[in-house]
Amino acid sequence: MNLRSFSIRRFLLLSFIFNLPPILAITKIGLLFLPLLFWANIPVLWTGIATAMGNTHFEIKEFGALPQTVSAYAIIITFCLLIAALITLIASKTKSE
Repeated sequence: MNLRSFSIRRFLLLSFIFNLPPILAITKIGLLFLPLLFWANIPVLWTGIATAMGNTHFEIKEFGALPQTVSAYAIIITFCLLIAALITLIASKTKSE
């Protein structure tokens, strides 16, 4: 991997976009239930992390898994950062070729 081809700007923009629902939820902007639900449930339920970590970290209800602890939020944020890094790496490799 060529470090020069890794675009920090692209990574930061993608990280901001992927983590936008909790940022907007902190600012109390309305109509955020569905994006925040997708933000939490896509990495947690589709990968099985919620069932692996148990009920102490995630409360699984009708609408999906709700994070209960700081480590649960950290796992979701880490997942979003890994996806942003993966997209940035793929985009930088296709651009350099």
